Amino acid sequence: MKYVILFFCMTVYCEMVNAQTYTIDARIPQNEILTGHLKMGNPGPVGKEIIANNRYVTIGGKPVVPVMGEMQYARIPREQWEDVILKMKACGVNIIETYIFWIHHEEIEGQFDWSGNKDLRSFLRLCKKHGMYVMARIGPWCHGEARNGGTPDWIRLKKNLEDRTNDPVYQVYVDRWFSQIAAQTQGLLYKNGGPIIGVQLENEYSYGKSGEPHIQWLKATAIKYGLDVPLYTVTGWNNASVPACEVIPLWGAYPDAPWDSNIERTTTCNDFQFSVIRNNEKIGNDAKKGNEPYIDLNKYPYLTCEMGVGIENTEHRRLIISPIDGLALVTAKLGSGSNLIGYYTFAGASNPQGVLSSMEENREEVGYANTNPQISYDFQAAIKESGELAPSYFEIKKFNYFLNEFGERMAPMEPVIAPQSNDLQLAVRVKDHAGFLFGINYCRSNPRPELKGTRFKINLKDETLVFPQKAITIPDGSLFIWPFNFDMNGTLLKYATAQLFCTLNQNGKAVWVFAQDTKVQPEFCFDATGIRKIESENGSVEKQNGSYLVSGLRSGVDCFFTVITNNGEMQKVLVLSQEDAKHAWLFKNNGQKQLFISNSNMYADGKKVYVFGTSPDMKFKMLGTSDQRLSVNDRFLQGKAGKLFTEYTYSLPVKNIPFELTKKKVLDDAQWLKTSVVSVNKDNLLYHRFFIKEFSLGNPSRIKSARIILASESPVKIQINNDWVGQSITPDKVNLLDITGYVRSGENTLMLDFPYEQGDKAFAARVIVDYYNTESVEFFSNSSWLTRDSYAYPSYLQKDNSYAAPEIAKQRETLNRFIPDFSEYTLKLPVDYSDGLNNTCLKLSYIGDKARCRINHQLVADDFNNNTLWSIGLNRLGNQTAVQNLRFELLPLNPGYKIYFDNPPLSDEIGRAELKTLKIIPEYKIAVEF
Repeated sequence: MKYVILFFCMTVYCEMVNAQTYTIDARIPQNEILTGHLKMGNPGPVGKEIIANNRYVTIGGKPVVPVMGEMQYARIPREQWEDVILKMKACGVNIIETYIFWIHHEEIEGQFDWSGNKDLRSFLRLCKKHGMYVMARIGPWCHGEARNGGTPDWIRLKKNLEDRTNDPVYQVYVDRWFSQIAAQTQGLLYKNGGPIIGVQLENEYSYGKSGEPHIQWLKATAIKYGLDVPLYTVTGWNNASVPACEVIPLWGAYPDAPWDSNIERTTTCNDFQFSVIRNNEKIGNDAKKGNEPYIDLNKYPYLTCEMGVGIENTEHRRLIISPIDGLALVTAKLGSGSNLIGYYTFAGASNPQGVLSSMEENREEVGYANTNPQISYDFQAAIKESGELAPSYFEIKKFNYFLNEFGERMAPMEPVIAPQSNDLQLAVRVKDHAGFLFGINYCRSNPRPELKGTRFKINLKDETLVFPQKAITIPDGSLFIWPFNFDMNGTLLKYATAQLFCTLNQNGKAVWVFAQDTKVQPEFCFDATGIRKIESENGSVEKQNGSYLVSGLRSGVDCFFTVITNNGEMQKVLVLSQEDAKHAWLFKNNGQKQLFISNSNMYADGKKVYVFGTSPDMKFKMLGTSDQRLSVNDRFLQGKAGKLFTEYTYSLPVKNIPFELTKKKVLDDAQWLKTSVVSVNKDNLLYHRFFIKEFSLGNPSRIKSARIILASESPVKIQINNDWVGQSITPDKVNLLDITGYVRSGENTLMLDFPYEQGDKAFAARVIVDYYNTESVEFFSNSSWLTRDSYAYPSYLQKDNSYAAPEIAKQRETLNRFIPDFSEYTLKLPVDYSDGLNNTCLKLSYIGDKARCRINHQLVADDFNNNTLWSIGLNRLGNQTAVQNLRFELLPLNPGYKIYFDNPPLSDEIGRAELKTLKIIPEYKIAVEF
């Protein structure tokens, strides 16, 4: 056997005495590739066939490692769809998976709604326009933290129906539902040149063998209606039902478990480790727990559909997900052999407005394990609910680009997992003599040791690699994917301690872009065969023992070296810093790849590149030093050439947005109505002053709660719809009364009864009615509350219209107070606040348990406080934000709360609800034309 040690002996020997060398034996046989056994649908057009074998997916015969991300169209305003799709594409996502929630489209039995934000067909056409594949998750049960898992209430309420089974009554309704989906997708399947390449049936269907007939029936029904696609999938975790070779099981992992029925810190590290085990028992609060699946996993490729960059906060668990949590998860899965990375959810969203109910999963009403925000589905996703790009977006972007660029090489490589240790997690993906070394020194919520004096030894069939030359220190939080025996157009890279990013052609010459992915200084070693020399202005180049070693590199946009072959061909190697790599963008223009670096955000659409961010000064660097002319708004940009990049700058006017933020007292918007009379004598001693308020409650949803807030300087009794409210009312105090059982849908009458008093007495009132569909109606005392003085009580049995307008009294500031359960603020913006801007975000910091934002009667945003900033993207709220006040309601955290916080509140914040800060952040945007 040939034995090659890639280090300089005398220099290295002394260092190796105290070094920790991790060894992986990668001398393994290649597993057999099985094809034709998976019973999938039409693979698509000739030359572009999508086919899955037992190891990976091919497109047109070429192995790929696709990147998939969840975007739920019905939870995002359609005006924002294109923006989100382009942001996903700019991050390297090439498949959009989307739940089709049944309840969003048929909330009322027999009434299908495919309009507005629910227009699936328009969404699919937009995906096609931008070259994005689609995985349609058709359910009928989806989960997605939706009400009933997306199943309509009317299905759940039928007494003679068993859902999620082959019950014949249930089958009738699912058959009709699938026929509706098929109608919306006509002409948009992959075989027709459309974007839909796959269908997921059901979700978290954990009935083992007994559930296989139902999955088989769902597949047959989908095919019956023409849903003929290259891939049929199911979720594979927890005793999943997988009819043999009829569907492909997909897997997942999350950084934490907000559905756990405890309030303890999660300390397990399994999902941050390499493992041959695909199943994950932490996923799915409704899933039946099981051991490793009964299916033969050797027949199926290892694909994922739910890798959590973030996670949803629940009422009882408030988590803060690190920007690298998701990157650590996908690094672990890729190193373990996964050949499709599917993120859930990639784009944060908001639950739609229901007609009859709210659309979130909750414990109190629908009996699920969690209570989620009624509106917010931010999920701490890569693209936030507000439309902003989260820090995690930039971490996984470089990973996604790597898969886009080098998936053809990665897909056939076999995983080899090093024996588990208490410190560094290691794995190799290898084919023949080439591969990638994967490393993880990270586990969420568990500090890891700094690993000093580290080297690696990989045993291959014909050689042994030991590297790097100088022992390195690997700190906590390190994640890396390093190539070895990597063919660079005939030049052999023996190893690099930096991650491949992409490759481009610049002026006819190859440029290989690497990114520093730890705090380890990058080092490159090349087989000297065929190389005349390596030139570098950065670091050092040494030749010894048949190898070139490039070390001492200071990564950055000017860090590059040139490899010159014996026949004079040149290739450049660019080594970006960690920060540069986060802010690097790779686009195609006229079939040519272009590399940009910008602290602003970017995406591309055709021949335009859009630059956007919170700074009005748009700066970006483009790889190349040619005189290519760029323009913005017909103004040509003059670039400043550097060694490899040309820098461009365009400045927009600064937009300052004034605003009025008002903390509201509970009765600020109420008028005080006079209850007393000038004098009381023997003739009117037994008289009363009655106030009548007629009001309509016409919302189609059921009433969830109704309250009246009443401050009165006189004794008072309340009658609603001819029933007296039997709750005590204290004069000279703000009273909060529950009147839920007294009001009703339709017409209502409220009557207040004040016995005659002499002097200057008054009252003010506010009525709040909340509905199960999240809407809220409220009204205040004013001149529409008619009054009448009489000895006899008004009666519903007698017709009497002798009412007069009330007398308006002055405000009683001593009774208009701030009360704990009503911490309210209003925000008024100028009507032109959004002019010239791409988006506007509100950033709120508050003390309390939960927060809600309303525009008039509609709940438009909400938050479960995890003691980080709450972001609201005003673009997603529509144009009413310019002409209507936003009203914020904050609820206090009660003493004795049973909630887990990654970042707990301070002791003096318990029982308080208070807005600490509110900032308005404008987002600017330019379109750069080539």
